Amino acid sequence: MSFFGSLFGSDQAKDISKANKTANADLAQGYGASQGYYNQAAGSFDPYVQQGGAANTFYGNALGLNGADARTAAESTITSDPLFTGALALQNGNTQAAMNARGSGAGGAFIQAAQNNLYQNYNNALDRYANLGAQGFQATGAKANVLTGQGDNAYGYGASKANHNTGINNVLGILGTGISGYNALYNKGGGSGYARAV
Repeated sequence: MSFFGSLFGSDQAKDISKANKTANADLAQGYGASQGYYNQAAGSFDPYVQQGGAANTFYGNALGLNGADARTAAESTITSDPLFTGALALQNGNTQAAMNARGSGAGGAFIQAAQNNLYQNYNNALDRYANLGAQGFQATGAKANVLTGQGDNAYGYGASKANHNTGINNVLGILGTGISGYNALYNKGGGSGYARAV
């Protein structure tokens, strides 16, 4: 490190350049780590997004939104479930026993009550799919918020790096002007008498 190198900034410029490289490397490392955490957070919603999407599709099928074949398949899935058929049989048995106790277990009244049981149980099954679809929608929104945050993080990283590098370049430009002035005064045409005396 020379006296004039320190006086006119060439040594400082080297130190600043070295510090700038270190700062940029640290900034990039921090950015990479934070993006990894964003990816991990967004990925944690994936099972709920996928399950919700499947449930929403099934719900649309059951409502007939995707054609008669899809509706028939959805109805068959629900009505062939042993939990559904078992619960319906138990409910119908209880209904018939109650109606028999009142002397009205035969005829149209029981058929109507059995239809009501079927309607209620089927709608309960559909509600479960609708709820899973809504849960998936919420998970999709939560994941979108994480991805938006990740985008904001990327923008902030780029802006921080640009501002940092602009500031460093401005400082180096000022130091470069000092070095150029020194060279113009002391290194061209033999330099000044002060330079020769030193």
